[in-house]
Amino acid sequence: MSLERAAMRGKLAEAESKQARLEMRIESAARALRQGLNTTLYTVEALEIPQLDEQWDILKSAWAEYIRLEGDISRLKRELN
Repeated sequence: MSLERAAMRGKLAEAESKQARLEMRIESAARALRQGLNTTLYTVEALEIPQLDEQWDILKSAWAEYIRLEGDISRLKRELN
């Protein structure tokens, strides 16, 4: 039983670490989008929409993975208690 709990704790630590990395990726993509969409700095014609679209895709996929990991972390914590 203790080997099983140790494995679960390892899986929990790995998920929390990955979630922290995803949080940084989300913050970075959101910052890039915010700066890229700043129409006080750039004219509408100068907006780099293809690059912003790529940042949006990064943000969406990282957010979806973050939410999935949140559920996994919650489940692991419940099982460990």
